[in-house]
Amino acid sequence: MTYLLEDITRRELFRNGFFIALGLSLPNLFSCNLENTKTEDSKKTTTKPISIEEKKATLKFIDNYSKWNEKRAIRPQTDYIVLHTTEGGGLGSLNKLTRNGEANYMVDTDGTIYRIIDKDKIAKHAGRSLWNGRYNISTYSIGIEVVGYANQDITSTQYKSLKSLISELQEIYHINDEDVLTHSMVAYGTPNKWHSESYRGRKRCGMLFATPEVRKKLGLTSKPINDQDVSAGRVIVADGYLNNILYGSGSLPETNNHKSKISPTARVEIGDSQTENEFEGFRVIGVDGVTPWEIAGKEYASSNTIYFLKGGKVRRGNQLSKYNLDHLPNGTNILVGYVYGGHVHRNRSAIKICGREWNYPSTYYRFPDGVIKSGDEINQQKIPKGTLVLYRK
Repeated sequence: MTYLLEDITRRELFRNGFFIALGLSLPNLFSCNLENTKTEDSKKTTTKPISIEEKKATLKFIDNYSKWNEKRAIRPQTDYIVLHTTEGGGLGSLNKLTRNGEANYMVDTDGTIYRIIDKDKIAKHAGRSLWNGRYNISTYSIGIEVVGYANQDITSTQYKSLKSLISELQEIYHINDEDVLTHSMVAYGTPNKWHSESYRGRKRCGMLFATPEVRKKLGLTSKPINDQDVSAGRVIVADGYLNNILYGSGSLPETNNHKSKISPTARVEIGDSQTENEFEGFRVIGVDGVTPWEIAGKEYASSNTIYFLKGGKVRRGNQLSKYNLDHLPNGTNILVGYVYGGHVHRNRSAIKICGREWNYPSTYYRFPDGVIKSGDEINQQKIPKGTLVLYRK
């Protein structure tokens, strides 16, 4: 196939800015090679390729790699593309996404595509996520952030860049149109004071990319027709409006106000300062809820709900009595939906405990001195004996 663009770093762009200002020709500046490897073991087939003429349309790539890029694990497989909206402006979003390694790509309003995490590596873009019975969708997908808002159309240059980027990634990884998802499709919330069960509606992020008119402009001819996790009873629908947009006949409001009316039970965060795609991680009694039940719902006494008690003890919900659970002090940290993997010892490494997830950013290590680090901060050779490993179920 013919690839799009040759890598352009920010330094190169600024160095050539003088010549651009003078109106001089830079024939090599925008000739790019998007990605030059293919996944051999993928079994999926893509649909229609974009013509070479379309691919050549004024695309520009800039490397803006996160400090986390070198530490992130390579995905075991790539089955999905997940589309996001930044819910904020380009510069603030780029800084946040880069700082936290929260996307593989970001498409700015002028069509510029920023590389943030290598296409083959895990970006922390989907957060707490579930699709067709599979959890932690960041592990199996490429995350593309599009500068804009969930209920507003994107620019014409963004359409051109995003369409070509999606097409190229589909060809590399053999991803079908119906496996190009939105963040709002895969995100879910764990039980809390409003919902006693896990639920859809935690994010409206990227919901415009589920509408027929937008998908048509992106060259996508099909999409998921329903939420199989709802059908299977793994989650409930908490935001009927969002569900109708994703799978029904709902349409986006005709408004320039990005702060559209939000269901009071739907958790949606707006603004440049948000950590839109961060793993939910720790919750705190007294901050996220008054009681464990308000934070974890039906799972408050589950073996997959982990409590960090004062004095350094760590206990699973099923190890605590109802009295103890009802009298936990404010400031107690809780992890919901995690496996208590046990401790690292001489003959029990982190890999033996949680396999390939040992260096995933969603995996937590609690060191003997009480310090907690995520998997992408860990050097496997320097994990102290007695370190507790906790990973997503």
